[in-house]
Amino acid sequence: MLKVEFSNKKFRKISFNEPNICPMCSHSIQPILIANKAKFYEEDRNGFFSVFFECPHCNRTFISAYEFEYKESSGSYLHFKENKFLYSAPIEFKRQEFSKYIENNYPSFVKIYNQSLQAECIGLDEIAGIGYRKSLEFLIKDFLILHENIEASKVKPTTLGNCINTMVQNPQLKTAASRATWLGNDHTHYDIKYTDKDIDDLKRLIKLSVNWIEMIYLTDEAEQLPKK
Repeated sequence: MLKVEFSNKKFRKISFNEPNICPMCSHSIQPILIANKAKFYEEDRNGFFSVFFECPHCNRTFISAYEFEYKESSGSYLHFKENKFLYSAPIEFKRQEFSKYIENNYPSFVKIYNQSLQAECIGLDEIAGIGYRKSLEFLIKDFLILHENIEASKVKPTTLGNCINTMVQNPQLKTAASRATWLGNDHTHYDIKYTDKDIDDLKRLIKLSVNWIEMIYLTDEAEQLPKK
């Protein structure tokens, strides 16, 4: 918790929580405060506060923005506190890396997943979930076409849930992908069924599905090794 003092007719203090993660290098930090600027919406009641920081790890600068509100008066000071953290900027997006097998054979999945991740990184969580759900559909349907050799004309028009239930043979992949579909559907429909789950749970199940697809591929590769 930092306190910044400044004067504009009256002495004012603003207390706020400094960011502990650099938005560019993603390293845990205690940032160095360089400058700050406050703008009052209502005189001595609430306003907007921006702080200019330096990251001691990557040595780059960034801005964090807050809303603040009046807390109390003490002597010659008016004391304000952070009401809401708004954002830090700029945010450096870090692409999710997948294995060469996934990158080479499932490029649409990789592209859609990383676009969804980028949306999430800049705070567009409401559309990021829809994107993750779409990436899962491309992953599973491409797996059925490429690995299971099921005709694309059968796979493409079939709903993802039916593809998983009727075409995916591996029980572990079926479990992971079906659960990911359930959570993914929550991000596309009006009613939410899994109120105790969030976008991180969806991402974990998608990555688990990716892992099982890789395991299936590696097992197939191992079976090609001749006994000597």
